Amino acid sequence: MDRITAGFDQLTRFWLETAPARGVVARLDESMVSMLQHHDYPVAVSSLLRQLVGAAALLASNLKQPAQVVLQAQGDGAVPLLCVEATDRLTFRAYANVREDANIAADADLSSLVAPDGNGRFVLTIAPEEGQMYQGIVALHAGSVSSLLADYLTNSQQTQTRLWLRQDGDALEAMLLERLPDSRDEASDSAWEAVVAQAETAFALPFMPFPYSEWLPFVFTGHDVRVHAAQPLSFSCSCTVERVLNALRLVGREELQPLIAEQGRVESRCEFCGKRYEVSATQLADLFDHVDASHPPGSGTVPPSGRVMLKA
Repeated sequence: MDRITAGFDQLTRFWLETAPARGVVARLDESMVSMLQHHDYPVAVSSLLRQLVGAAALLASNLKQPAQVVLQAQGDGAVPLLCVEATDRLTFRAYANVREDANIAADADLSSLVAPDGNGRFVLTIAPEEGQMYQGIVALHAGSVSSLLADYLTNSQQTQTRLWLRQDGDALEAMLLERLPDSRDEASDSAWEAVVAQAETAFALPFMPFPYSEWLPFVFTGHDVRVHAAQPLSFSCSCTVERVLNALRLVGREELQPLIAEQGRVESRCEFCGKRYEVSATQLADLFDHVDASHPPGSGTVPPSGRVMLKA
């Protein structure tokens, strides 16, 4: 069976006709390889980024307008930041900030890596191209990515939600199951609990890359499952020269001046995709000569390496 038929690097919505639930499921494989090939992360960090990408992709599939979902785990541990972005076009990118002296076990979990002292936070941002940004912040408690995000969604949206994630090598499978909001009687309670149990059982089994048109009816045996057409998922970085210049403007002329004097240019590297940019002294002079007074330079810093790491 080829990858496309098996549903890899695709996302599919589904609806249970005979139970109070709807959901979305995704399989990611080569797109994950494309994302991680730009980095040399420890095994545990790559694993957590895969899980966060899977979760973000499921959430992005519900966006009703051009926007992006950003998931961040923040703390002061060996990995102070994990960041994932997914768009309404079902593209994604991700990066991690890993301390150079970190000794990370292959089976380390999210809270132990990001916030071993218990003072971390998990941030979910929905940023539309137009309109108001939404942001929710919760404590980063011990547990899996799936349990953390499911708890957050249930509490913030007041809708029962379950999330499952599993990996098989470079591949990841993710499923989000949501209870329909108008189902609150005893029969609906029982039906919801039954389909959750079916999904739990399916994700406890070995990875089975069958087409979703076959796999979902197998998972939810006894229910009529309406499976929507699959949509492609892909890694894509949105960094551009213009974004790099804007990021350098925020660093500020004073911080960049010693580097310009020494090297005659500024080298920068996108944290997400690893692409390198070289900005000449002439380009920088023109940039700062045209800085709008209403958007003054910031107070960023240039690392000792002389390269500016940018999240463009």
